[in-house]
Amino acid sequence: MQQRKNSKNNRNYLIKCTCPNCTQQSEHSFSRVQKGSALMCPHCSKIFNQDKAAVA
Repeated sequence: MQQRKNSKNNRNYLIKCTCPNCTQQSEHSFSRVQKGSALMCPHCSKIFNQDKAAVA
Protein backbone atom coordinates (compact mmCIF):
# COMPACT_ATOMS: atom_id res chain seq x y z
CA MET A 1 0.00 0.00 0.00
CA GLN A 2 1.33 3.42 -0.95
CA GLN A 3 1.73 6.09 1.74
CA ARG A 4 0.14 9.47 1.17
CA LYS A 5 2.37 12.50 1.31
CA ASN A 6 1.54 15.01 3.99
CA SER A 7 0.57 18.07 1.96
CA LYS A 8 0.70 20.40 4.99
CA ASN A 9 4.50 20.15 5.16
CA ASN A 10 4.85 21.31 1.56
CA ARG A 11 3.11 24.60 2.39
CA ASN A 12 5.55 25.59 5.13
CA TYR A 13 7.77 27.86 3.09
CA LEU A 14 8.50 31.58 3.25
CA ILE A 15 6.96 34.17 0.97
CA LYS A 16 7.71 37.87 0.64
CA CYS A 17 5.15 40.35 1.89
CA THR A 18 5.22 44.12 1.63
CA CYS A 19 4.54 46.14 4.76
CA PRO A 20 1.79 48.74 4.20
CA ASN A 21 3.46 51.16 6.65
CA CYS A 22 7.08 51.31 5.45
CA THR A 23 6.77 49.48 2.06
CA GLN A 24 9.72 47.20 2.90
CA GLN A 25 9.52 43.52 1.95
CA SER A 26 9.95 40.79 4.54
CA GLU A 27 9.55 37.01 4.56
CA HIS A 28 6.69 35.32 6.39
CA SER A 29 5.35 31.77 6.59
CA PHE A 30 2.96 30.85 3.77
CA SER A 31 0.54 29.13 6.14
CA ARG A 32 0.43 32.15 8.47
CA VAL A 33 -0.38 34.51 5.59
CA GLN A 34 -3.09 32.16 4.26
CA LYS A 35 -4.74 31.97 7.68
CA GLY A 36 -4.95 35.77 7.83
CA SER A 37 -2.85 35.98 11.00
CA ALA A 38 -1.29 39.22 12.12
CA LEU A 39 2.23 39.76 10.78
CA MET A 40 4.95 41.96 12.27
CA CYS A 41 7.28 43.99 10.08
CA PRO A 42 10.92 43.47 11.15
CA HIS A 43 11.85 46.92 9.79
CA CYS A 44 9.31 49.21 11.47
CA SER A 45 7.87 46.78 14.10
CA LYS A 46 4.27 47.50 13.07
CA ILE A 47 1.67 44.74 13.12
CA PHE A 48 -0.42 44.30 9.98
CA ASN A 49 -2.65 41.78 8.20
CA GLN A 50 -1.53 40.85 4.71
CA ASP A 51 -4.19 40.76 2.01
CA LYS A 52 -4.01 37.40 0.20
CA ALA A 53 -4.19 39.11 -3.20
CA ALA A 54 -1.25 41.44 -2.44
CA VAL A 55 1.34 38.73 -1.73
CA ALA A 56 4.40 39.17 -3.95
